Amino acid sequence: MRSCLKVFCDSDVIISSLISHSGAAYSLFQQLNVRFFISDLSIMEINRAISKLHLRPIPFKSMIKYKLKIIKIIKSFTSLKKIYGGYVSDIKDIHIVAGAVISKADFLISYNLKHYHQDKIKQDFKIILLTPARFLQYLRSN
Repeated sequence: MRSCLKVFCDSDVIISSLISHSGAAYSLFQQLNVRFFISDLSIMEINRAISKLHLRPIPFKSMIKYKLKIIKIIKSFTSLKKIYGGYVSDIKDIHIVAGAVISKADFLISYNLKHYHQDKIKQDFKIILLTPARFLQYLRSN
């Protein structure tokens, strides 16, 4: 296994890790030799979920400080749609694919696999899409 894998996380993975400390999403962020990325747009989405679900914001702030590198999405929605629209079935997820590409991620981790055209992402960007549990299995097998 390479010394440090680059992993881009969908917002749902972050939120899940904040809700439960016994699930795969939480275990994901305990891994060494993995560098985690999220987009700046995901931060807004996660903060809304934290408020709606009445979660404590401190753990997320700590994740941002110590575990996550933030990728700024500077292109307009129209530009993102034109470039990455063919990689998603839910257009609201184009910033996730854009962030994964910009960060040069090896993996894109999400619970919403059906929102993405996995084969096309793998073929065009060499990014493998997995759930947190499948990624943990991958790490254990290597």
